[in-house]
Amino acid sequence: MPNRNEIQFIQEIHDKIIDHLLNPDKVIVKPNSTPENIYRSNDLEIGDPIDLEDLKEIIDNYLASSIRTDSTNFYNQLFSGFSPMGYIGEMIATITNSSMYTFEMSPTATIIEKRLINKMSKLIGYKDGFGTFVNGGSNGNLVAMLSARHRISPISKTKGLFDQQQLVAFVSEESHYSFVKAGYQIGIGTDQVRKVPCDDTGHMDTKVLRFMIKTSLKNGQKPFFVAATAGTTVRGIFDPINEIADICDDFELWLHIDGSWGAPVIFSKKYKHLLDGSDRSDSFTWCCHKMMGIPLVCTAIILKDKQILEQINEVKGTEYLFHNNDNEFDLGRFSLQCGRKVDSLKLYLAWKYLGDIGYEKKIDNLFNLAKYAETKIHESSNLTMVSAVESLNICFRIEPSELEEGQWDILTAKVRESLIMDGDLMVNYATIKNKSCIRLVTVNFEQTYEDLDYFFYSLENTITKVLSTYN
Repeated sequence: MPNRNEIQFIQEIHDKIIDHLLNPDKVIVKPNSTPENIYRSNDLEIGDPIDLEDLKEIIDNYLASSIRTDSTNFYNQLFSGFSPMGYIGEMIATITNSSMYTFEMSPTATIIEKRLINKMSKLIGYKDGFGTFVNGGSNGNLVAMLSARHRISPISKTKGLFDQQQLVAFVSEESHYSFVKAGYQIGIGTDQVRKVPCDDTGHMDTKVLRFMIKTSLKNGQKPFFVAATAGTTVRGIFDPINEIADICDDFELWLHIDGSWGAPVIFSKKYKHLLDGSDRSDSFTWCCHKMMGIPLVCTAIILKDKQILEQINEVKGTEYLFHNNDNEFDLGRFSLQCGRKVDSLKLYLAWKYLGDIGYEKKIDNLFNLAKYAETKIHESSNLTMVSAVESLNICFRIEPSELEEGQWDILTAKVRESLIMDGDLMVNYATIKNKSCIRLVTVNFEQTYEDLDYFFYSLENTITKVLSTYN
């Protein structure tokens, strides 16, 4: 047990955090945290012990230099906001500090995780699916590709991929880079993860997909995996799942849906059509720390075949941990990880608190905010949409008539850097079809139309300021 001074120290730090939450006007979203500033402000040497007062200074410096992702002025990533129930779940998981490998170690957490996986499976459309929580969407996509490899070549578990046909996977050119990494990690090689071109709207071109699969077969290769993206990282686009599923059926390929970003649209009666056909997939990645507002990390990989996780993870030499190898409640038997944090509790508490209807209302409101932002862009003489808004990603370019088209890309990047320099706003930028653009994401449950008004007011002022330097 911690001593009295340590407990009091915990209380002081906790009070400081609560003060930040109750006083949002004090928030600087992006402090001036250069490597030089951090080195200069902190004693980073490790070795000799220090007292609690010195430790408090380290914590103060850390908080002062951290990006405030909870702020409604933070639009930079595919996550934002603060979840009270998620925070409580995170604290309890840390205090109890158990691991998800056996029921003996995490009894209630095991039942909670199984119930959540079952609920998510049903929402996706799997009648008897199964899954596990993993360390982020990249890991979920890796498990999906590994599962597909096992189905097409179960002997590869023991014998490897030697002397076999070359396995080939297909993903959208706008899919997440984790698929290419997974190609290396599962042993097929990065060159065998083929990128299918997208149409002008950012959706996978299914005619080209079919052609690429046929070409691969003619070349003596073995296609085995196709990934549809439900909410691409830059544009927020949902690939046509049913069209891709038809192709996978024709060629008997594993269909994976990377719903790391867009899975929660499934709560919305208005927008769940974006996931039509999800029941036809074989696996589905779902990051709850994004559109559901849960603290990082909280991701599940769900599979239609409830046996395959055991098949790819079961090995000899685990008797010291799994005393009963037939125990369905020892979830470590179905996980790539051994020690695994209880990530399910924060999701469970938040989901119980909001319910399905609560999440539906919040998702619908986020979409409303995205449409409002798109309207603001259309009303501006300086801004042009680069891609139509399909979900919560608003991608636009700064194209003032005062400058020639060849200068717009450089201007967009300059305005973004100038905009975030003051620290009270943060937004990202990306490239779409060789055009630089601002990528604004409306994913904070507390964001309002007034927040967006402030963002675009600040943006227009910054454009004026940066343009003045061109004269």
